[in-house]
Amino acid sequence: MKQRILSITMALIALIALLALSGCGEEEPEPEDTATPVEVALVERGGISAENRVSGQVASGDQQSVFVAVSAQCTDVYVEVGDTVSAGQTICTLDISSTLANYDTAVMSYESARKSYADQSALLSQQVAQAEKTVEEVQDLFEKGVVPELVVDSAKASLDNARASMNSALSQLEVSMKNYEATIAQLETSLANVDRSGRVVAPISGTVVSLNASKNNFVAPSAPVATIESTSNMEVSTAVSESLVSKLTKGGRADVTISSANQSFQGTISSIGWSPSPQTHLYSVTIQIPSSMTSGLFSGMFADVTFYTDTQNNVVVIPTEAIQTGVDGQYVYILDSEDLAHKVMVETGLVGDGVTEITAGLSGGERLVTVGQFYLSEGDPVRVVSGEV
Repeated sequence: MKQRILSITMALIALIALLALSGCGEEEPEPEDTATPVEVALVERGGISAENRVSGQVASGDQQSVFVAVSAQCTDVYVEVGDTVSAGQTICTLDISSTLANYDTAVMSYESARKSYADQSALLSQQVAQAEKTVEEVQDLFEKGVVPELVVDSAKASLDNARASMNSALSQLEVSMKNYEATIAQLETSLANVDRSGRVVAPISGTVVSLNASKNNFVAPSAPVATIESTSNMEVSTAVSESLVSKLTKGGRADVTISSANQSFQGTISSIGWSPSPQTHLYSVTIQIPSSMTSGLFSGMFADVTFYTDTQNNVVVIPTEAIQTGVDGQYVYILDSEDLAHKVMVETGLVGDGVTEITAGLSGGERLVTVGQFYLSEGDPVRVVSGEV
């Protein structure tokens, strides 16, 4: 029994010794890393332009209304407001049978009067020529003493009457032809934009924005049958202050964002107003939308427009997000060769698309903290996690 207790005791002592030895072999924990993780970028020189943001609206650069100058019943309509149509596509058909009948009658009457004029002119001219020949003959006989002067006078009077009759008859026919011509012109005007089948067609390709034609009802000259806005020629209209308009030029660029259509693109300034609006004192500016970006756009949509002015080249430009503002002014953090952060006061100039010009404080080549700078103080150690240069 004593021998068994002794064995157990020895085993426990050995186990305790083994545990003690293994504990002596554990490594001490590493000290905690207190460096602030940051992202950096190399300060460079480049170009920058000032951003000037204004609001605008999408508009069609070409809008045409289709009028008919005759009151006629609409027999069918083939489009609706909002439809996209092609140039020459039928919008509706009209019953113009009575107008066409009047037109055809007027044309026939004019042709008849023109033929009568030609026939009468030829006949009367022949009569005048004959009277002129008679005068020449009796004049010769009078000079030879064959006929008295009274015969000559009579022949001359007949010639005058023939000429007068010809002028009177031809003048009446001319008046008649002019009346028919006026009637034809008036009827042609009333049939403008309508072919002989009564078809009213779209003059341009685009979107139907208004429609005053409905089946079995009448269209009238007082209102357009339809109004179509071009979808291939669209623009953004906006207005700017006098301080900005002097910095813009025709052909200059502008960035446009139309949130409702989820579209962003670069447009070209196509026109600048010469005088301000009397109400707003702002100058109108139009930006042409590239034809490849007009799909899905409609007149009246709101647009955000950014103009770029006051361009500077070969200047220090850094990300705007790197700049902080304190009681002493604006500042940034840069890193030295040992990855220690240092606060540098800066002066800024132009503000562009996500970048800012630095006019004092940086010269280029510095390692600039762009992310994590808000957690730094002078002399703090940092750990560069991205953008190391």
